[in-house]
Amino acid sequence: MLKAGHVYERFTLASGKKVTLRVLQWEDLDSLLFFINSLVEEKLGEPKSTLYTGFDRKVTREEEAEWLAQTLVAIEGGNVINMVAEIAGKIIANGEVAQGRYKDTRRHGQIGLTMIGEHRGQGVGRRMIDLLVRESRGAGLRSLEVEFLADNVIARRAYEKAGFKEAGIIASKVFRHGKYFDGLIMAREL
Repeated sequence: MLKAGHVYERFTLASGKKVTLRVLQWEDLDSLLFFINSLVEEKLGEPKSTLYTGFDRKVTREEEAEWLAQTLVAIEGGNVINMVAEIAGKIIANGEVAQGRYKDTRRHGQIGLTMIGEHRGQGVGRRMIDLLVRESRGAGLRSLEVEFLADNVIARRAYEKAGFKEAGIIASKVFRHGKYFDGLIMAREL
């Protein structure tokens, strides 16, 4: 189990921007609030957004503080593996693996990964996926799954490169801007 703020790795993008991948910490509250509300603005303002579900309204600082406190407790308890990507002190992505809640699903994890639009397709998400897979294996998980909009080709490509295979389609799962979108589930063994 890794502690809040633990740095997984640092690397530099082709653009020269320096990225730090680390476990979130309480001091991230304001940066996380900006991050989540930026995603809400993107989803609500862009009809072709490939962001998944959630992000229906901006969150308050109190709501984000509650989420952060619960997440930090889950990390401490070994139920969640978490990682944020930071550029110049600003959180640009958040990823986690939530371990199965029941005794017979404790060796399975579900990935969630979200990134601010301007940073997608630059390899940060792929590095995060690889690290989440590695950390999940180290935590004793045997399989992982992820679900996102089937239209999200950037996510699909990143997960395929990390060894995930299509496990199923949920037809018309998301209704947004008067149109239905399919959900795509991908999975892999560790």
